[in-house]
Amino acid sequence: MKLRLLLICFVCLYSFHSSVMAQQRLRLSIIVRDGITRKPISGASLFIAETKLGGRADSAGVISITHPPGVLTAYVSAVGYFRGRETVVLDFNKRVEYYLQPRSTDLDEVDVRAIRKDKNIKDVQMGQIQLSMPELKRMPVVLGEPDILKALSLQAGVTTAGEGAGGFNVRGGRADQNLVLVDGAPLFNTSHLLGFYTNINPDMVQDVSLSKGAFSAQYGGRVSSLLLMSTRNGNKDGWRVSGGVSPVSVRAVVDGPITKKLTLLAGGRIAFPNYLLQLFPTTSVKNSRAFFYDGNLKLTYTPDERNTISLSAYRSQDNFRFPGDTLYGWQSNVLAGRWSYLIRPNMQLNLAALYSGYYLNVDGVTPNLGFRFTSHIEQREGKADVFYTIAKKHKVQVGVNGILYGIQTGAIQPADNQSSINPKQVSPERGRELGAYVNTEWELIPTVTLMAGLRYSAFALLGPQTVYGYAENAPVSPETVTDSVLYRSGQVAQAYGGFEPRLALRVQLGKHTAIKASAGRTRQYLNLISNTTAITPLDFWKLSDRYQHPQIADQVSLGVFQNFLDNGLELSVEGYYKRLQNQIEYRYGANLILNPKLETALVQAAGKAYGVELGLSKTSGRLTGQLNYTYARSLIAVQTAFDALRINGGAYYPAYIDRPHTVNVQARWSMSHNWSFSSNFVYYTGVPATYPDGQYTYNGEPVQDYSRRNADRIPDYHRLDVAFSKDTRFNKAQKRYGIWTLGIYNLYAHKNPYSIYFTRFNQRTESYRLSVFGTMIPSIAYNFFF
Repeated sequence: MKLRLLLICFVCLYSFHSSVMAQQRLRLSIIVRDGITRKPISGASLFIAETKLGGRADSAGVISITHPPGVLTAYVSAVGYFRGRETVVLDFNKRVEYYLQPRSTDLDEVDVRAIRKDKNIKDVQMGQIQLSMPELKRMPVVLGEPDILKALSLQAGVTTAGEGAGGFNVRGGRADQNLVLVDGAPLFNTSHLLGFYTNINPDMVQDVSLSKGAFSAQYGGRVSSLLLMSTRNGNKDGWRVSGGVSPVSVRAVVDGPITKKLTLLAGGRIAFPNYLLQLFPTTSVKNSRAFFYDGNLKLTYTPDERNTISLSAYRSQDNFRFPGDTLYGWQSNVLAGRWSYLIRPNMQLNLAALYSGYYLNVDGVTPNLGFRFTSHIEQREGKADVFYTIAKKHKVQVGVNGILYGIQTGAIQPADNQSSINPKQVSPERGRELGAYVNTEWELIPTVTLMAGLRYSAFALLGPQTVYGYAENAPVSPETVTDSVLYRSGQVAQAYGGFEPRLALRVQLGKHTAIKASAGRTRQYLNLISNTTAITPLDFWKLSDRYQHPQIADQVSLGVFQNFLDNGLELSVEGYYKRLQNQIEYRYGANLILNPKLETALVQAAGKAYGVELGLSKTSGRLTGQLNYTYARSLIAVQTAFDALRINGGAYYPAYIDRPHTVNVQARWSMSHNWSFSSNFVYYTGVPATYPDGQYTYNGEPVQDYSRRNADRIPDYHRLDVAFSKDTRFNKAQKRYGIWTLGIYNLYAHKNPYSIYFTRFNQRTESYRLSVFGTMIPSIAYNFFF
């Protein structure tokens, strides 16, 4: 009897426990990562076969659901990856890390993220450009060296000052108005060899993303665009070596696991262009000498599934010597430390410590006139960000950052005791910038997504600093100085600050149609001082002060996006209007180098830029490519109460980066036997220039008269490039292979003028023009992987 009663009680207890367990729900969290790079895959999908439940990964690659306990068959999938199957015994709250293998295991593919085919429709942000690193290496470029900035300049809204010019311009912005970040740290110089090449080795890069419009409130400090470049992590599965050889450089990258939790990525590039310079017909180029190198190092430590620590370093060095007696050298150093901590499945903390420095030296070697001129800028930054996914359709970011600036605008010292050069140094500048932001992205309904952000930035110019006072009702000039005030070390000499709102809206009208709008304000407290049309080694950075107010830009944009042929054909039309305040312009005859009263050479200007960008891209099939057309204007006006300081009478005139019409056509044809053909055609309106419009006699000598600034233009530019590429793989799983690229830059040898010069000869004015590449340039490059 007792045995029967005990058995009945056991059965009842078991039934009750089973009933409770059936009603209990446990949390299952799956982190989905790329099987090669180990980076999280945002947007990955989870499907439970037994209950038909599922979810989608957030930006950290985390899928989190609640589910009754039991043995589950979980299917994980993402666009561009093989589908994965996992059996999970869910008997308590469980966290699983899962790796998906890319459908294409090309080891040369640096960017292997899962990108939706309809990303241009679904993303709320507009005016974004993402580069495909594999395609970059097959593009026809000058002398066969893959180049990130040259690829960006083929996109709508992005231009350069000219062939071989450093920096880039976005939607009417100047080169110093672009925030260029490498692993979160800024680059103050982006070019090697006076602008011929980007100073980042493309083999090291994982992601390249350019934002032309109102970017996230997470970023500040520049008023034109945001360029993000992230280096990839070392491979966890084994050691790999890759690299390439071109007519001007050799590069190599090695990466692999030091331990199970620590990986290394190291790479370098060195150039040898001197033998090619001697082949140019122009004497000034033929007798020049050049050299550069760059190197990257990255360590990634993952002690557990919730923590990731990385340390990355970068260094580059350039030397260039024109015919004669002057040697130019410039160096960039970057150090970035980052710690990411997954507080909860839907909350992540990021801490970063960043350093960036740019140093310039100019050496004069003329006997008895030897000198060394130096200038530099250093930036130290600390930042903290929290990313919180409230729900699958609602994300919030908050963060703070602090920056310390140190700038030496110029110093000159005699090279030896025999030099007659007198030493001189301009007082260094110190500054502090603080920022805080909040940003949210919220899918209000399936067809409407809102991104809103607010940033506040505060800047202070710190002593020691001497601030000069000038007479009222008179132009600021060396002759009108009335007094000066000396601020002690650390004392605030001038302060600025303000809010920077950002807003973006996406409205999806159909499965393949979307309308997007954005608006935003940005502030910039740094200024690049240059009176040339392109970045040169003699340019230097300067902080905002009493006379040079922070630059402010307000931009609004509107776009329509339409896909066809199952997202294989993408059409976009974007229009924008930008208003700029406190732009730097230069007085006629301005003295910029080693000027302790630099404000006497500068004037404040207002600017405006507007345009329409039309893009058509074919992303599938054997023939792919894109057509971009841009109509854009960039105007500037110096409006002051003093007639002597007005330029062109105070009216708006074309800025030196104004190019009304730009056409870029890119095409790639995949042929049989792993051959491919690619081509670029480029056309754009010539940049503004100032030509003499007459002459007058002074002390018996004829003098050329330049009455209106930028009233003329350099002739229009156009060029055609072609390249053939051969991939030596027999199948996609092959790990050791090479890619040969044969290219011709400027196929029909058009002599595009870079600038027009004027000189006096036999009592008359004669002009001549300079072409950087006035002929066809063939090249061959080899990229290897093993």
